[in-house]
Amino acid sequence: MTVSTTTESQLRRTRGIIGVLPYLLDIVVPLVSYYVLTSVGLSPFWSLLTGGALTTVVSIVNTIRRGKIDNLGILVIVEIALGLVLDLAVRDPRLTLARGSLFIALAGVWILVNTFTGRPITVDATKPFAAKKGGTDGIVAFEWLARNSPRFLRIHRSLSTVWSVMFLAYAAVRVVVIYRVTISEAVWLTEVPGVIAIAVCLIASARAGKQLEALVTDRMEHLPDESA
Repeated sequence: MTVSTTTESQLRRTRGIIGVLPYLLDIVVPLVSYYVLTSVGLSPFWSLLTGGALTTVVSIVNTIRRGKIDNLGILVIVEIALGLVLDLAVRDPRLTLARGSLFIALAGVWILVNTFTGRPITVDATKPFAAKKGGTDGIVAFEWLARNSPRFLRIHRSLSTVWSVMFLAYAAVRVVVIYRVTISEAVWLTEVPGVIAIAVCLIASARAGKQLEALVTDRMEHLPDESA
């Protein structure tokens, strides 16, 4: 029993690290690329654009890794396309840095709007965890809850609200920072509120995840009874 509990704890920590990794890459890749490229003489605009392109590759890989283009995947693709067009059209390093706030805000609005639908965006985002936890039965239980459980939807709507509010707040603070300090300072200062926002979202997700896992586990226990 102790071995099983320890193994489960280790798996949780591993999943947590894997879940956080994309967010860390989104922060580290643009920072490192900007300072490295500007140090060798590249202009701030092209340094920012290159960092954004590298981050885009990470985003595309994560979208493909989810196995299908859901609402979240569509949002990422639209943001990437609009971002590249805007960057190349304007070629202003400060605006290039600030345009990230526009898309962060759009993501926040998208999440908020979906919160009040029958399937909040966090439902598709958390579905892979049900598959890892319970395989086919986990997915069946998860989908049943998504269609029939008011508590399941309440948890997701609360989580979606937290994510949307954090995205909108982060977007607003980024703009203030970008136009108050130099570009070189803004590149790293804009990430500070982002780290805070992500931390809040991850804490909220962890708390919601425990409740959702309990619901899925309980539902899985009733699946054999229904098939009997």
